[in-house]
Amino acid sequence: MKIRCNYCGAYMEATDKVCANCAGSNDDKVSVGGNKVNTLEGLKAYCTRRKVPLKGMHIHLDEDYREPKAYGIYKDGDNFIVYKNKSDGTRSIRYEGKDEAYAVNEIYLKIRDLMVEGGL
Repeated sequence: MKIRCNYCGAYMEATDKVCANCAGSNDDKVSVGGNKVNTLEGLKAYCTRRKVPLKGMHIHLDEDYREPKAYGIYKDGDNFIVYKNKSDGTRSIRYEGKDEAYAVNEIYLKIRDLMVEGGL
């Protein structure tokens, strides 16, 4: 999701800490539950508490799900992998790296978008 920098007006990702154009702080940084949920286990607990229908939304937490039309996150060694399985069976990696909080935020943003689309 793109937002405008509060200082220079350039577009940047909502999850960026600073603007790449002017290095201004992103005071509106999108985070999971106000930075309270920054682990995979925390996200799973959050979704359980909020009764988020993950299976109906085709979201798989802590699972390397290989069927088409799905989103998910899992840990592979030291890396967290956030993926999207397309309808043709191919996979798109949205994030792969060691930053658990960033990976969790990536899948949370998708969950939030799907909840808004579904009127939840």
